[in-house]
Amino acid sequence: MRYSPVLLLLSLIFSCTEKVVEENRPNVIMVLIDNQGYHELSRNGHQIVQTPRMDRLSLEAVNFTNFHAPPFCSPSRAALLTGRYALRAGIYNTVGGVSILHRNEKTIADILKSEGYQTGVFGKWHLGSSYPYAPRFRGFDEVFVHGGGGVSQLGDYYGNDHINATYEHNGTFVKSEGFSTDVLFDQAIGFIEGKKQKKEQFFCYISTPAVHFPTNRHPETTQRLLDRGAPDDKYLALHSMIENVDDNIGKLLDYLDKTGQKENTLLIIASDQGVNDRGAPQHRSGEFQNRGLSYDEKHHVYCMVQYPPFTSGNGGDTGELTGMVDIAPTILDVCGVKILSNLDGQSLKPILTGKEKWNEERKLIIQCPRSRTLNKWENTAVKYKSWRFLDGKLLYNTADDFGQKKDVSSEYPDLVAQLTETYDQFWNSLPPSASLLSSHVIGHEQAPDTRLVAMDWYEGHAPWTQQGLKNKTSQGKWRIEVARDGRYQFELRRYPREAPMPVEARSATLKIGEISVEKQMDTNATNVVLEAELKKGTYDMTTIFEPPLDSAGHVAWGANFVHVSYIN
Repeated sequence: MRYSPVLLLLSLIFSCTEKVVEENRPNVIMVLIDNQGYHELSRNGHQIVQTPRMDRLSLEAVNFTNFHAPPFCSPSRAALLTGRYALRAGIYNTVGGVSILHRNEKTIADILKSEGYQTGVFGKWHLGSSYPYAPRFRGFDEVFVHGGGGVSQLGDYYGNDHINATYEHNGTFVKSEGFSTDVLFDQAIGFIEGKKQKKEQFFCYISTPAVHFPTNRHPETTQRLLDRGAPDDKYLALHSMIENVDDNIGKLLDYLDKTGQKENTLLIIASDQGVNDRGAPQHRSGEFQNRGLSYDEKHHVYCMVQYPPFTSGNGGDTGELTGMVDIAPTILDVCGVKILSNLDGQSLKPILTGKEKWNEERKLIIQCPRSRTLNKWENTAVKYKSWRFLDGKLLYNTADDFGQKKDVSSEYPDLVAQLTETYDQFWNSLPPSASLLSSHVIGHEQAPDTRLVAMDWYEGHAPWTQQGLKNKTSQGKWRIEVARDGRYQFELRRYPREAPMPVEARSATLKIGEISVEKQMDTNATNVVLEAELKKGTYDMTTIFEPPLDSAGHVAWGANFVHVSYIN
């Protein structure tokens, strides 16, 4: 077939135009700091820590002063990566089988990867560690993360703290040297540099375990604080970690500037939760107390967004009601990628450019059950402009009542009715909780070997930190999905493989559905291996360690770690 010169020319023009659009798509860096309060920046009034690089960025970038995130780690990360309310993904807590991002959810990494971006995650994940929930199955090409939900949690490498920790790098454990934040930013900058050399677009997600406990003193910033006269008290380690975060953000900013990547990089920096205004010179409620999960001190976080083509000359504070669910649609919008229709968040692009109208009528819902069950109005805030409607009962106007002390619900019945209707529509749109329970898939061809950790028990007392390994009292259930018929091997452990200490049990039992397998043990054994023939399907799985006969008063307990392998 012959084409006319005009058609060939038009085809070439459209092809070149499409290529220009692709090449002009920005790179994306998302930095999420764990547990740093809104007031733990010097620009926001903290009287001890100094954060000059973040302070300066808040003036150059668009600084969102009315930005809100779900309280606690997993819900906040789910909202960030999907642009959807965490309850839609079955995330109600940080442990207990309800901290796992449901497999049906698409992450921003999934979407950008499909658009040709190279993707990397560095630091904390906390959305599931088995197949298909680990980051390497959620759109990330390069994975350098802590196990479990962060430093010293049950699924983390045994004995880790923030110094010289062991990380999982693309499925293999590797030892690091240095402080966690330094290590993670160095890894991320190395990833970015590699993509720059190859001229590949990238999405880089840096999610620090700092400044979450355990706190460790960073040597250089600790000395800097002491030299300034900061008190040598229980908060010194925390303050040193905060200043080290600021140093590393400065290092990243300097790198982008020096390598000429600043102009074409969408950079977002935020904290994941409000942590009760810890460190505020004047606490929101007037005193240091825990008022529950509905109040702003649990949700109010800092967020700064810089993309020079939009934000140059348009930086500084903005008070529009915004939140963590807005991050994903913003990234997609700025990158020229179609925004999914099922998102709860809204693109912040109109605010970034200052040229489009923002939705002033938007309402933001934050609810975190902090349990395995979901109850209507429990731990809920419906936010609208400066209004806060809590738990279906209390109404506050933070414009003149920042501390949320005066309930004015009786004075504004129409507004109460309006916000109640907003919540009712949200509540009625949620899938049944049972349909959102995430099963751990075993025997899948993409992951024939799987490690299950007791912090994901969906029934029973799920241990959270490694300190819980000393106890021999907890039992629970995993929900598993057998991907294919066959014979499976189960290695049951009390301690992880890297800490081969005795189980101290006389026998072990594995129960999967109606199948039960038992084996006698030497009390000094570090593990026991059982096998079972399984049919494809979904089951409850329980493990039982029986104490020695001479252990008066001791009860049976469950394996904290189970390694599952498909045999044939």
